[in-house]
Amino acid sequence: MKAITSIRYWRLTFVASIVLFTSAGLSAQSAPLGITQALKEVKLGMTVAGRVDEILVREGMRVRKGELLLHLDCSLEDLEVKRREVMLEDVAKLEEMRIRERMLTEQVSHARVLLESGGVSRKQVEDEELALQTASAERKALEYAKRREKVELELAREAYERRHMRSPIDGVITKILPRVGESVPQNEPIVTVVDISRVRFNGTFPAASTSKLRAGNVVTIRIQQEGKVLTRQARVSFVSPVADPSSGLVELIAEFDNPDGSVRPGMSGQIVAVVGAR
Repeated sequence: MKAITSIRYWRLTFVASIVLFTSAGLSAQSAPLGITQALKEVKLGMTVAGRVDEILVREGMRVRKGELLLHLDCSLEDLEVKRREVMLEDVAKLEEMRIRERMLTEQVSHARVLLESGGVSRKQVEDEELALQTASAERKALEYAKRREKVELELAREAYERRHMRSPIDGVITKILPRVGESVPQNEPIVTVVDISRVRFNGTFPAASTSKLRAGNVVTIRIQQEGKVLTRQARVSFVSPVADPSSGLVELIAEFDNPDGSVRPGMSGQIVAVVGAR
């Protein structure tokens, strides 16, 4: 009796599915099958090699964009930043040269007045003007040196920051490979951050089908998850203009919001209806 009931239930479900597909312009054979994926998943690595000095997060922890996740040993880089800051702050020589330039400017002006009245010789005025030009050139050289020191400080800060890993997105830490004290190579993924607040369904359907799916369509997706069936409405963002030559399948992507995280990315799903269009 239980077997007969199960068969009847399966037949009713199958018939209901066919009616749903047909009413939406899809057939049971053309209904796209696929997998749900997190819209944002980033695998982070360090741009420089080094030894892990501190890990500030753990798997399962939610992080915000820009939040510090871990950093390598950076004592030398920290000292270099401080050294550059001290050099940039030292403006005593520059201030001295500016004062000297102002004094020589006043002396040249005064000497030119005396020259008209015969109080000084032209040679004295020319010497004063030459001294002023020299002081002005030295002041400009010191100003350019300070500009170079400012750039060098920014480079030192960048080298320091490169030894720190920050999250580029809001999300959840799903994987941390290294441990404190371990050395990590350059540009090798060591931390994974996933944002599941928005999910995409990546599916395929036969190119030979009569499916009318287009970018902008609103569709209903049925997702099998942990023994339950979840349904979500999503908007189609992409339908490939080409088919895979080996399988004859066309790729399709639909996206939907998942603010409560109820849909776990990685589960299989199926588009069962088209409920709207752009």
